[in-house]
Amino acid sequence: MLPNIKFNISTTGLGRLPADIQKIPGLVITGKSVVNKVTIGKSYQLFSLDEAESLGIDETQNPFAYKHIKHFYDYSGERAELWIMLVSDATTMAQMVDKTGVIATKLIQDAGGKIRVLGVIRESAGTETSANGLDADVDTTVIASQALADYFAEKYYPFRVIISGNNFSGSATELKDYSTANYNRVSVFLANTDGSKEASIGLALARLALIPVQRNIGRVKDGPVEEVQAFFTNGVKVESSSTAWETMHSKGFIILRNYVGRVGFFFSDDPTLTKVEDDFKSLANGFVMDKAILIAYNTLVNELLDEVPVTKTGTIHPAIIKNWQANVESQLTGLMVSTGELNGCQVFIDENQNILTTGILNIRIALQPVGYAKYIIVNIGFTTNIE
Repeated sequence: MLPNIKFNISTTGLGRLPADIQKIPGLVITGKSVVNKVTIGKSYQLFSLDEAESLGIDETQNPFAYKHIKHFYDYSGERAELWIMLVSDATTMAQMVDKTGVIATKLIQDAGGKIRVLGVIRESAGTETSANGLDADVDTTVIASQALADYFAEKYYPFRVIISGNNFSGSATELKDYSTANYNRVSVFLANTDGSKEASIGLALARLALIPVQRNIGRVKDGPVEEVQAFFTNGVKVESSSTAWETMHSKGFIILRNYVGRVGFFFSDDPTLTKVEDDFKSLANGFVMDKAILIAYNTLVNELLDEVPVTKTGTIHPAIIKNWQANVESQLTGLMVSTGELNGCQVFIDENQNILTTGILNIRIALQPVGYAKYIIVNIGFTTNIE
């Protein structure tokens, strides 16, 4: 090779941040194949209701799936990304999310891990077995959904699941109490906007897709999700059962509710089906953690199997520690703290780790989440003197 001068130009010196990680939804729903168009068991990526209709998911050929996809796009607007898969009406929701099956697992894999919230809904036939005040399929789906989400979380494909609480009996006391359970990646929604036996999952997915990861789905400032009417999945208007709202909420269910002096209906809160002391009792906390993990992973994966300079005693060189800490912190700060998704973060690496012997590097990342004004207590009364 002739003598020459070659410049290797760095492309990362400005410390630019990678593209933000979006909260893209997926939907597994009852439907049927249409010749030369949509096929059950196949994954599709949509960006509009028109695209769904061009696949044969319309009011005539797939009315149930069309209704929920229309709800999604009516609220989210066009160009919102949605991954869907239709399944036969003989498929239970538990089968949809079976981690050893080829339904939700295929959709998640086909989406390349982009899905952050998965909606699961089956059209009610009206002949289902009831248990705990709902279609018996709901509880088995909860258990299977947690197993599915845990399985993919280990593969850095984290997501949360929201399940339709089909065929509510109307008795809140019959509902299973999930406040002592451990299904912190799963929620059940009990309400809709049309009085049907299934929840408005398309609407819930749209709301979740539009708001940032730290935002509670029930935030009042975001406005109502429905202006006119809301029902439970037994067809009864939600305001007619307002005395049962507290029981439903305490047992871990998401419902629609209204507020005095406000027009329309709002999501009640964002609970998951786990105990109160679980950090991930809130869907929002789960989405925040999922995003933080992916950011940290994307930053640190470049260091995997790389040479790590050590001191004479075999511990990690301090310069390496400072560099790695700064890299992770800058990404989390730029992508989450500065946008209000986190209050703060701190990365710590103990420099006394003997990486020569173990090959293991332990890193501690502390995240400070935002708070939520879920309960506002006002002490008010008359006084004879104001100073």
